[in-house]
Amino acid sequence: MAEKFHGYAAFNKEGILKPYSYTPKPLDDEDIEVEITHCGICGTDLHTIRSPRGLTTYPIIVGHEIVGKVSKKGSKVNNFNIGDRVGIGYQVYSCGKCDECTAGYNQLCPKRVFTINDKWKDAEGVQYQAHGGYADKIRAHSNSVFHIPKEISSAEACPLLCAGLTTFVPLKRHKVGPGKKVGILGIGGLGHLAIQWAAKMGAEVIAISQSDKKRDEANKFGATNFLNASDPNDVEKFTRSLDIIFSTSNGSNTDWNKYIGLIKNHGTLFLLGVPDVPIPIPAFAFLRFIKVEGSLTGGSQDMRDMLEFAVKHNVRPLIQTTPMKDVNEGIKMMHNGKAKYRVVLEN
Repeated sequence: MAEKFHGYAAFNKEGILKPYSYTPKPLDDEDIEVEITHCGICGTDLHTIRSPRGLTTYPIIVGHEIVGKVSKKGSKVNNFNIGDRVGIGYQVYSCGKCDECTAGYNQLCPKRVFTINDKWKDAEGVQYQAHGGYADKIRAHSNSVFHIPKEISSAEACPLLCAGLTTFVPLKRHKVGPGKKVGILGIGGLGHLAIQWAAKMGAEVIAISQSDKKRDEANKFGATNFLNASDPNDVEKFTRSLDIIFSTSNGSNTDWNKYIGLIKNHGTLFLLGVPDVPIPIPAFAFLRFIKVEGSLTGGSQDMRDMLEFAVKHNVRPLIQTTPMKDVNEGIKMMHNGKAKYRVVLEN
């Protein structure tokens, strides 16, 4: 009888998750099976369930901020032991050999398998749907599994595996540090971590929001200054003063002209949140040699670097926990913007 894993799946765009069982991919020689104890709820989970671009294969178990214990391992896995506490992010496989992998961009591997809404292929070409962490177990290649440092709790580790990595990597690659003025647009699940990373890297951090509601919280996270984007005086004060803006906004009505106006000549607009509609970038930005960049999660070494930095500098997400069986309530909290700032499910 085929082995079954059990979780909570969305069966359509309405997004009501219901119990669901599936046959996992076979455990290969370099694979690890993880018994899940915690899984974060990420905005990408909600986006995948809603499937605004029609790319989701239902039924689907989402969840890609996964922490648990190694319950099985393949015969060639030497760097993990049964019972080890580990984490899995947005990816469960990369080849480790191609140009992208060797350059540290495992997430761009042409053979990569994402944790959710993707497919595995076995040696015979049989496909298995990749299901995520709103479940009891998951399997992944060992190069996509990471030891969780003892200093970080399992619940706090979950958001670091996606939101933490997504915000840490571009700051690292842009060598953010002393002498840099960094704007963080949006103080939410991504933004509250981005502020912490940038501040601990030594940059001057300007938190940008549409009102003053989160001013005090931004300061507690480490922001040096606060910019109320609805206040023309604030906007004028910071015009052409920032080296880089990291935008966590995925809103369709974002005033990109305003935010690009805050960036210095030769500066960068970095998109961490990606709207579902085209982004109207004003042409004058390119005349000032402003670059527009984006990022997709991070590579394996990036993950290890991020976790090490989080331990050393005490960077942690603000979380709320809820039982896995109440997953629909957790999703509702995230969808309604009532979470401060991430929700983590517990088995």
